[in-house]
Amino acid sequence: MSLAQFYTKIFGLGVFIGGGVEFMLIKSNYYQMLAASEAKSRAKKQDEDDEALERFKRISQEQQQQPPRSS
Repeated sequence: MSLAQFYTKIFGLGVFIGGGVEFMLIKSNYYQMLAASEAKSRAKKQDEDDEALERFKRISQEQQQQPPRSS
C-alpha cells in the first residue's frame, strides 16, 4: 500500500466519522440547545448592561442636581 492510498483511506475515514458525529449532534438537538443557552446568556448580559446604564444615568442626574461644594 502506497502512502497516498493510506492517507486517502485515513482522510475518508475521518470524513465519515466527522459526518457521523455531526449527524448525531443534529439529531440530538444539541445545536438548538446550545443556541437557546447562548440566547439566555446574552439576554442576561443585556439586562445587566441596561441596569448599569440606568444606574449611571440616575447617579449622573443626582450629581447635576446637587449644588457645587465650596472648599
